[in-house]
Amino acid sequence: MHQLFLKLILCNLLFSVSVLAAREHIIVSGGPALRYFEKYKKENTHDRYWGNFIDAPIARLPQIRAQMQPNDQLTWLVFRPAYITRGLENQSDLISAVKKKLSDQGMKPYWFNSRKELIHYLNKGVNRKELPIARVEYFGHSNKRTWMFDYSNNLDGAVAEPLLLHISHIKEIKRSAFAEDAISKSWGCHSGEAFTLAWQKHTKTPMKGAVGKTDYSNGGIPFISTPEGYWTFGEE
Repeated sequence: MHQLFLKLILCNLLFSVSVLAAREHIIVSGGPALRYFEKYKKENTHDRYWGNFIDAPIARLPQIRAQMQPNDQLTWLVFRPAYITRGLENQSDLISAVKKKLSDQGMKPYWFNSRKELIHYLNKGVNRKELPIARVEYFGHSNKRTWMFDYSNNLDGAVAEPLLLHISHIKEIKRSAFAEDAISKSWGCHSGEAFTLAWQKHTKTPMKGAVGKTDYSNGGIPFISTPEGYWTFGEE
């Protein structure tokens, strides 16, 4: 009877530790295109508003927070260079504007300038044994194989190596960085057609993405605009 009582106490302690163990939820915001390049294109709808990839996560925040455990942390990574260049084009300080929007949500941006910096944060920006990743949600431009942090900005329609995360780069992200129950989502266009499957195969954590295009124009959570599009965890 005494041994059974001790086992029950031990089980309760282990359960409490597992419930209270801290995890990190990560939002990644890519950057807007320059209107200078977009206005010469046949379809020039990209990023007429500079804050698409900031406002959309703000709309998503209540849902993310509702799924977090008490000790979990929330981190917001923002691709700094694109907000500097778009700010110069707009003749406004978009860096301060981003800070203000996040401050209103009780947060502050963790700026990154390249793929290398993003991967470094995912792998060891903090001690991943103490704070494993529970979620990564990406808001930005993408195609089926690539997250494009910079789109028609430094280069028109073609993105330089440090400014993207291609499926070939996913292998640089450590599987051990993630919690066992981690689940992620890419809110960019076409991610569910290849990127999310590559992410799942390497990190061993599922990521949902779109088959088709996603639309940020309503100012809220992005939706799929392709008539026959849908969300998927990846397809062979």
